[in-house]
Amino acid sequence: MAPATSLSSTALTPYIKSLLLSPPNLTPNDLAVALRLIFQQIPSDIQVASFLTALSLSKLDKDAKYISTAVQTILEFSDVPNINSSYCAGRIFTDIVGTGGDGQNTFNVSTSSAIVVAGIPNTNVVVTKHGGKASTSNSGAGDLIARLGINTAKINAKTIPKLIEEDNNKFIFLFAPSFHNGMRIVADVRKQLGIPSIFNILGPLLNPIRLQSRVLGVFSEELGYIYAQTAKELYPKLSADELNGSNKYSTIVVWGEVGLDEVSPIGRSKIWYIDPISGEIQTEYISPKDFGLPEHSLESVRSGTPQENANVLMRILKGDTTPADKPIVDYILMNSSVLAVSSGIAADWKDGVRLAKESLKTGGALEALVHLCEKVDQL
Repeated sequence: MAPATSLSSTALTPYIKSLLLSPPNLTPNDLAVALRLIFQQIPSDIQVASFLTALSLSKLDKDAKYISTAVQTILEFSDVPNINSSYCAGRIFTDIVGTGGDGQNTFNVSTSSAIVVAGIPNTNVVVTKHGGKASTSNSGAGDLIARLGINTAKINAKTIPKLIEEDNNKFIFLFAPSFHNGMRIVADVRKQLGIPSIFNILGPLLNPIRLQSRVLGVFSEELGYIYAQTAKELYPKLSADELNGSNKYSTIVVWGEVGLDEVSPIGRSKIWYIDPISGEIQTEYISPKDFGLPEHSLESVRSGTPQENANVLMRILKGDTTPADKPIVDYILMNSSVLAVSSGIAADWKDGVRLAKESLKTGGALEALVHLCEKVDQL
């Protein structure tokens, strides 16, 4: 942060005071102004910490209008890839990502599922997986991707258009810190603050690429509904030339009842989606039987180290699995199915599993990963 000056020591004071009123009268526009000041490094660290604490105490950081405002403001300061609109026409850009913080320390199922769906043959889907390193688990998306041989430092807003348009990658990994300057600016303050702030729940919403579908995992039921409300704010109905506009599942928010930010291998998972006709938030409950798969314990899908997880995933992609890998395979198949349904290429949950199995059987998933590794190395 910038050294304190007469301006930086008071820049956020009006906004902090408005948060301390009962009820608080900070507006979404006020939040945007305050965040812009923070990302321009005008306020002092003490002011930023005070503002984030007051925002948390006000509970406005759990309001969809404020969350969507924060997302839009952060993206103003992010490096956004410029992908040619003619290339995008007829393609479905999608992502599957969770908030983390569920405390269950399970296998990297979102990243694995992203690779599997990218490998489904004869589709127009491009999976642009957005993620970072682990903060509360053994292995985050960025940790796994690095062990799989992808040099994430070479993937940025300037190189992504080439990787997608010229190299025809169906799977791309976007390492979050490489794109979001605003988040880097507040990193030290957040660490010293020591308590959750609005920034802790924004990650899955910050993919810098315009998506036509997405699967968003959350760590609590309460946050699931908030995320669904936020999706209504952020993702209006797509225009007629965006093919996924009629898919009611184009945005899926998911929470596993056992406490997972993804589809659970045991028990029920709750999903939220937005009805394309009424615009209302709808809910469903799904379980492994809806996918035609057996249940597995959480213990059987625990995460190892990033390298151990990479080894397991490579066995799965190469078809060299052991009986001990079966729970993780099914875990990946379920979450791949949800992404396939969201992307509009699967008719239902069981059809999504069928397509995911086809991706693995044909080697499409492995090819999607290897192709990205090779093209990144050539940059």
